[in-house]
Amino acid sequence: MDNKRLKKASAAALAVLAVCGTFIGTAYAEDTTAPSAESASSTAAQLSEAETTSSTTEASTEAAAEENGEESDWYKAELDSYDDSLSLISYETPPESSGRNKKKGPTPVELNVTGGYVGDIPWLESEPVIESKPGQFAVVTYGWGHGVGMSQNGANFYATYSGWTYQDILFHYYPDTYLMDTGEAYDEEITVAGVSGDVLSMVSQIVFNEVGSTMNYEAIKAQAVAVYTYCKYNGNDSNDLRCKPCPPQVVVDAVAEVLGQALYYEGDYALTMFSASSGGVTANCDEVFWRDLPYLRSVPSDYDAAYDPHYGTVTYIDDFQFRNMIESAYGITLSNDPFNWIKPEYSDSTGYVTYVNIDDQITVKGYDFKLAMGLKAPKFNIHYTPRPEGEAIPDGSSEIVVVEPEYTQTPGVWYPNNQPTDIGAVIPTEPEYTEPTEGEWYEPSTDWYEEPTWTDNTTDWSEGTTWTDDTTSWTDDTTSWTDSTTGYTDSTYDYNYDYNYGY
Repeated sequence: MDNKRLKKASAAALAVLAVCGTFIGTAYAEDTTAPSAESASSTAAQLSEAETTSSTTEASTEAAAEENGEESDWYKAELDSYDDSLSLISYETPPESSGRNKKKGPTPVELNVTGGYVGDIPWLESEPVIESKPGQFAVVTYGWGHGVGMSQNGANFYATYSGWTYQDILFHYYPDTYLMDTGEAYDEEITVAGVSGDVLSMVSQIVFNEVGSTMNYEAIKAQAVAVYTYCKYNGNDSNDLRCKPCPPQVVVDAVAEVLGQALYYEGDYALTMFSASSGGVTANCDEVFWRDLPYLRSVPSDYDAAYDPHYGTVTYIDDFQFRNMIESAYGITLSNDPFNWIKPEYSDSTGYVTYVNIDDQITVKGYDFKLAMGLKAPKFNIHYTPRPEGEAIPDGSSEIVVVEPEYTQTPGVWYPNNQPTDIGAVIPTEPEYTEPTEGEWYEPSTDWYEEPTWTDNTTDWSEGTTWTDDTTSWTDDTTSWTDSTTGYTDSTYDYNYDYNYGY
């Protein structure tokens, strides 16, 4: 692409961005109106004009290249992109089929926001009943994870109960960002834990690990954009995100629909953080971490109190056990006053614990305290039921008891194409055994299969006693091989389990 073409494409993109900027932010939860028809028509017209200009320029360039004997930069499917019938596998869609050109620069994504109505939410008691015994702490947490950026459960609730699109969800949880197609997704790789792969495969596996396959389709798409943007922000590396092999086709389809779309803020990739749920409201970034990013600011997560299974979890910890945990984590000796051990400082706007004063000895971030104590979220309340006057706190340890709240289950979403794919599959296959015929000289086709004694006696089929013994030995080897395969499967499951529940 020459400088003149680049300048024209940039000018077109900036013109569209200027128009899009007036609409981004209309998908806040409290908004109940969509953009006006007149405004939407104007935006569509400008988008169409920009696309027409870009298409005309590209067509001219390709025509000139053909006249000069140069090859056009066409997409070419690799051999492993086909199944046994030599048909393209469903998740491998060539870019030209959707009008994409793999080396096209970032272009605005057509807006599809609804500003869907948020309301009719069942009212529930906001605080759970505390049933702690004397000498016991009760810690009530709201949400699961750090609570910054997109709430995965919240996204599912908005899509399910308010009919929000993936763009509504993204613009709500990442205010003031805008959506662009990078134009690079078909010609780049993403690295996860040191292993690189194509964007569709790696993002699909990460999304499957993060949200599974039964969430609302629009919520899965929102997660796909957030994952891809997060990887781009980190230089095409997943950073702390991990894969889960063999995502169902519905996940791959959702990722494919938004492949290459990323959120930008002021000309660069946004840091699209997310967690499982956010306790009714997300946190401002600097309340949990140290950075203050304007698009990672607090927004409502309206349905949490009614539907989130992590809203109002109560963790009971005996005072002597809590003392052990705090002293071990921070290397201090606590006083004899449990009321002085944990003194949270709360955000006035969000209710998240920003700092924790520990026994007037040290002060730590609320999120760091959450991690050290194994709590679900940095949005929590502390209750202590004192021992009878004069009773000393004993030494020792005890089990922590976690009581999950009762809640209304979000309706599951099932799709007709919810079938596994071979993305990320590592499935060993057992070699086939073919029964030999009389008088046939059999040569083993695999390295591990060795039958020297049997092969020497195949010329005398009627006296094949030694061959029969060797067959039995071969069966034993097969059994041993099957056991090792099972062990491989178990280790794969453990690997996935660790990352599924690592917060």
